[in-house]
Amino acid sequence: MRRGILCVLAHVGWAGALVCAVSIATPASADPPPSNPFGRKYPPRIYTTIRLQGEPPVIDGRLDDEAWRQGEWAGRYTQQLPIEGAPPTAPTELKILYDGNNVYMAIRAWDEPAKVHRYPGRRDDFLGYAVDVVGICFDSYNDKRTGFEFDLTAGGGKIDLLLGNGESEWDTNWDSVWDGKVAHDDKGWTAEFRVPLDQLRYGPQDEQVWGMHAWRWIARNQEEDQWQLIPRQNSGRMYQLGELHGMRGLQPSRHLELLPHVVGTASSGPSTPGGATDGAGSAGFDAKLGLSTNFALDATVNPDFGQVEADPSVVNLTAYETFYDEKRPFFLEGKKILTFGLQDSDQLFYSRRIGAAPSLGPPLAPGETVRMPDATTILSALKLTGKTSGGLSVAALQSLTQKETAQVSTPAGDRDDAVEPLGSYTVGRVHKDWAKGNTSLGAMITSTHRWISDPALSALPSQAFAGGLDFTRYFADRAWVLGASGVLSRVSGDRAAIQALQTSPVHYYQRVGAVHLGLDPEATSLSGNGGSILVGTTGKKRLALTDHYHWYSPGLDLNDVGYLRQADLRANQLFLGWTEPSPKGVFRTYSAQASREDQWDYGGLQVKARTGLETTATFRNKMTGQAGLWYNQDVDTRALRGGPALRTHDYYTAQFSTGTDYARRLSISAKGEHSWALRGDDSEASKLYATVRLRPSNRLSLAAEAGYETLLDNLQYVATSGSSAGPRWVLGRIDQDTWSFTLRANLTLSPELTLQYYVSPFLSTGRYTRFKRATDTLAQAYDQRFHEYGPEEIAYGTAANAYAVTEAGGPAYGFANPDFTFRQFRSNLVARWEFKPGSSVYVVWSQGRTGSVPYAQPSFSRSWDALWQAPADNVFLVKLSYWLSP
Repeated sequence: MRRGILCVLAHVGWAGALVCAVSIATPASADPPPSNPFGRKYPPRIYTTIRLQGEPPVIDGRLDDEAWRQGEWAGRYTQQLPIEGAPPTAPTELKILYDGNNVYMAIRAWDEPAKVHRYPGRRDDFLGYAVDVVGICFDSYNDKRTGFEFDLTAGGGKIDLLLGNGESEWDTNWDSVWDGKVAHDDKGWTAEFRVPLDQLRYGPQDEQVWGMHAWRWIARNQEEDQWQLIPRQNSGRMYQLGELHGMRGLQPSRHLELLPHVVGTASSGPSTPGGATDGAGSAGFDAKLGLSTNFALDATVNPDFGQVEADPSVVNLTAYETFYDEKRPFFLEGKKILTFGLQDSDQLFYSRRIGAAPSLGPPLAPGETVRMPDATTILSALKLTGKTSGGLSVAALQSLTQKETAQVSTPAGDRDDAVEPLGSYTVGRVHKDWAKGNTSLGAMITSTHRWISDPALSALPSQAFAGGLDFTRYFADRAWVLGASGVLSRVSGDRAAIQALQTSPVHYYQRVGAVHLGLDPEATSLSGNGGSILVGTTGKKRLALTDHYHWYSPGLDLNDVGYLRQADLRANQLFLGWTEPSPKGVFRTYSAQASREDQWDYGGLQVKARTGLETTATFRNKMTGQAGLWYNQDVDTRALRGGPALRTHDYYTAQFSTGTDYARRLSISAKGEHSWALRGDDSEASKLYATVRLRPSNRLSLAAEAGYETLLDNLQYVATSGSSAGPRWVLGRIDQDTWSFTLRANLTLSPELTLQYYVSPFLSTGRYTRFKRATDTLAQAYDQRFHEYGPEEIAYGTAANAYAVTEAGGPAYGFANPDFTFRQFRSNLVARWEFKPGSSVYVVWSQGRTGSVPYAQPSFSRSWDALWQAPADNVFLVKLSYWLSP
């Protein structure tokens, strides 16, 4: 029966003969039992492994070792993409063995050798899915929440990641120490894995039952084949895995890993004292102690996070803090268990607070200059993570940061001023599952303490606490979900610190016209709460419906060790969508979604009303497309920096993106956006980005992106000027142009030896005209919200580069010319050699140039030339890390 089915399904010529031959020569593992938990669409398959007898295989990618004559091969992969449930275009088989120390996996990917995309790549690089890949994932807790995945590309690249239930829940920042190689022959290609058991987490039971997922990616077809088919519309991929049986008698692991490192740097340029060359060296280590098979303790002393790609250049004209992604390995590993997300980027724990740039800057007298530390030194950090056999996840992190000073140079000599106190950061997280995750309850608490003994640091809070609970319950075979969360916060400190917090852009307690707020200059603490309720479908069906309500009280503050963009907010978001995952007509897949979002402050003022429609599609020729249209009505409570709320523009936003087949050696993509205001306002904004990816050879890949943004805004904030008649909030018409370029080049000499080059020039210029003062800021009529200065009311002074205003029959005041031109260049050349698993050498050269002038330079060519005339900061770095496991 099985041979007949396989022969019918294999309908692509020579592949059909291969499948028939394989089905005769290599019996598949036993069929699964009839049970079908969690309402899954496809019953679970079971693979039963055996303990290896004799010598383990040599990990060279060739499956000619005697060890591979033991155990069973499992085949019968099924296509998930592009046609769910269809037979694969080429067959795949896998085999799993184990001993007391390792799990061994072998995969045979049958194919025509000339058609295999076998590009080599660096660690954790899927190469845009332009390369063929095979992999295996183990849910070794079998808790239906997290899997440890190990992949090999046809070019020999190693990838490991943590896999979760959500579509975007996969994290390649997790790095394990394991071996893997590939080989090619006239039947296709083969992959061989050896994963130490101490790199996984599992319970203490004698016979292990793990969730298991095995997959293959055929790049030229954009095809994914799976051993256990996971439906593309599901309520959580981890609930759809097959199972691995047969592992018995695994001994508890108390392994120890040490990763000492030494770093040497040499820097030169304007950032170094006197512009001279400055050298430095440091040493430290990371350690991991396996307390048991399911708990581990990570520690770092004098951590060095290596040279990572710089944050993107931005010109931020808003009151909000720019959010940057975490890139440091110590904080990235295991970050999922320490996540307590609220809405968008808001979160209880934002790891970039630890080791961030100092919070304060010293006051400077005329003739004084300052040299600020780039970051706060992390003295040490500890992290405990694990999960009990009863489904209780536990995580805790503790970090201590150093007191920092800035070097101030004065005509009388140098002095050191404190800019950051000694600080302690603590984060704790627990999460309990019931019924294999159908019900879950979690809690998180964070604490920040600063030892403030210097009066110059009294503007910083001395203590901050935050905590929260989150609950999730699935219904109707996980087709529907109910989620709820609640958070509390309390920040305390000197009166100056709490007043600074109340008047910060997160809160703006001084906001004019906000009767529900009130600045308390005597307060020594600030407290608040927030939360959310979500109900909706899970993605198991084509029809999607979700309603999400969340709130942040005016006093909520998470920004000592978390991230909160804005407090004083109530919001509701409603989504209705349809997804078609199966090919129809010219489409491989398509989806459409309608959305509505409303926001209010705690005084009842509606600050946002947004209605939109968005569609996405992938075509049979493997091109992609996306388009959307939104209608927006906004009232900005932050635009006037503590002044009254400002009704901005009623406007439309149209958006598109498209791309060609990314698996080809040359691919092109583009995305654009255009917004335009209504009702007598000619404000508009446009963005256009284009990317070209080219692979001249198997080892070399290039990617170039160019972006252009233009902004024409009649209500851009300029300044708050004091006058005899009270504060004047000055607005202007900004005409801003921004150019950005990014080039990435990757040369892979071998999977262990790579060269990467990243370069990014950035130019932005803004010119302000038609200045005006805010009047009736909430008026429905656009021209009633401001008074535009006439020629007789405003004059520009060249010497001071400032404007003087004398209102007709009113007060006189002034403000600085807000025109600007900002230029920045960042580059990074990295050579990385992993000379043994877990041990590596980095050689890095970074160069940066930054310049700005207080006027608009409309000529692109002149700004471009001036960028290269700015003095360069150069940093040369060598880092050696050596992995030890006694």
